[in-house]
Amino acid sequence: MTWYEFLLFVHITAAVVWLGGAFTFQMYGFVVRRGGDPEEMARFAGRAGSLAERMFVPASIVVILAGIGLMIDGNWDWDQLWVIFALVTFAASFLTGVLVISPIAKRIPVAGPTTPAGQELIERLFTILRIDLAFMYAIVFAMVVKPTTDDGWTIVIAAAVLVVLTVLFLAPLRSRSGPSTSSTATD
Repeated sequence: MTWYEFLLFVHITAAVVWLGGAFTFQMYGFVVRRGGDPEEMARFAGRAGSLAERMFVPASIVVILAGIGLMIDGNWDWDQLWVIFALVTFAASFLTGVLVISPIAKRIPVAGPTTPAGQELIERLFTILRIDLAFMYAIVFAMVVKPTTDDGWTIVIAAAVLVVLTVLFLAPLRSRSGPSTSSTATD
């Protein structure tokens, strides 16, 4: 086994944990939300948040570190379109986690997870997590297809899909918040 093969194994394994875990959370969260039990939803959100800190953050760090190792060991060029797209998308996902997901998750216990405000925060959290999942799939797409500037349309399509999914996922939140979102933003 070469160093490159080992790094590739580590990179793919961590990506599977990260992406598979996020997908499983979404599917299980969907079932819990459809059940309509606010206490079960609150328990799930709390456990998901705790597990995410212990699983997703380390897995994402391993993904990026192994990816950097692959770039160096494999003599890949950093200016390739698929590399740039994956790094920018990873940065967007990471910043979403730090600047949006984490603050929302920390507000849930304060609002009371079974209160209407807490349930709204949980719903908002799962919506943002769906968007983040789409970003993760876009990264995997770029890693597999490895589009170059000659087929840049592939990245344009992937970026357009991300924009469309983001708008679709956010639409229910906007329709629920009504004309004034200032009261929910400060809860």
